Amino acid sequence: MIGWTIPPYIGVPVWRTFFEKYTDIYINPITSFISATLISSWFLIPFTSFFLYTFSETQNKKYLESFLLESNKTDIYYKKIVVPNIKGAIYSAFILNFLKAFKDFQVPWLLAEGGAPLSFGITDKGIIGATTNLEVLIYKLFNFESDISQVSSISLLTILIITSVYFLSSKLNSKIKMNISYFSKTLSYIWIFSIIYFFYILLTLAFSNSQSIYLKGSFTLKNFKYILDDGIVKSFSNTLLISIITSILSIILSMYFAYFLLNIKNGENILNFFNFLKIFSGLHIIIFIFYIYSKLRLLNTFTSVILMLVAKNLPFLSLLSYHYFKNFPEDLFLLAKLDNIPKNTFFFKILLPNSFPLVSSLFLLSTLNSFNAFLPPLVFLFDESKYTLSIKLYSYVGAANTHYPLWNLFGAASFATFLILLILTFLLLKISKISYIKYL
Repeated sequence: MIGWTIPPYIGVPVWRTFFEKYTDIYINPITSFISATLISSWFLIPFTSFFLYTFSETQNKKYLESFLLESNKTDIYYKKIVVPNIKGAIYSAFILNFLKAFKDFQVPWLLAEGGAPLSFGITDKGIIGATTNLEVLIYKLFNFESDISQVSSISLLTILIITSVYFLSSKLNSKIKMNISYFSKTLSYIWIFSIIYFFYILLTLAFSNSQSIYLKGSFTLKNFKYILDDGIVKSFSNTLLISIITSILSIILSMYFAYFLLNIKNGENILNFFNFLKIFSGLHIIIFIFYIYSKLRLLNTFTSVILMLVAKNLPFLSLLSYHYFKNFPEDLFLLAKLDNIPKNTFFFKILLPNSFPLVSSLFLLSTLNSFNAFLPPLVFLFDESKYTLSIKLYSYVGAANTHYPLWNLFGAASFATFLILLILTFLLLKISKISYIKYL
């Protein structure tokens, strides 16, 4: 659970202190690229592990029992039986991780603002670094108020590449051979050690009176007093307000949309199509929405962030709701039709009150997603009084070109935010313990 509760806006700057202090990440393109790749992979491990573990648990336990009668080497069991049977899941995880890394903005930006400059990357329009992907390039052009046609061209290129990768990947699926080795155990131990070392760095920053990572400081608790005086409580209340409103709207809209599609032909296909469109989400889409919001005068409002987060949550939450409603007794729907109960009345009076397991699961997913949002508030909010926790933390250390990062205040604020996320996740999991999410 700890891996799930470390958002990139906390994790990347913490690892940045390590690579900045002990490597030449800002001047060596190779170091920049390797560092960004390692950190990006580090964040993908919890999702991938959970995804593959879920599929491996679906394997018939009788196979394992029969195997253990002949041998106690479970590595061989997973290598010869489990892995070949979840090949599709492994391949799906690979494609999902590839697309997520391809569209990633937070890691390359928060780590080194696009990486060390390449020899051919220094131009009159900006600097292309070793980790300047298309999303970072779009954001740089957006910040420099470049011609919107340039941003549009790069955004279109991003969409075309994602589409090509998605459709070409299906042809490669049957050609890929899956294998595991004892090296995987070593990687597991390395990841566990990295988690421990991560918290060592975070605690060192949080309880040090030195603002610099190069000067050794002494133990202090004053950092927490400083962040309280600096408006961290206001940022927390902003984040909580956005998360709660987003969750309520996401739950009601997704459940109602799923119920509507349940009553029409090809409803599941429509939902699958909307979830397919999620692979195109990213900063390149948010920038276009920024220009739409500017015309509607929604910029610098919580409404702009909430609408974006609801739109992001809606496809997946609707899919979960759709499959949950399909498991309801068919007689219930039939009796409603025989009694001529209006569809809206049936939804709000019967279906919704009997869907607490689903509601609690949707609330868990939506709240955590909204609480950890970084890109929408970064692009849409300008006033410091409206900052969310993610942007407040970002303001302490910024990107790589920030001249006077306040690492001690960032550490204290990050530690407090992590504790809030841990408590929030624990409480939501307790609420949803009897919920539908355990069957996903």
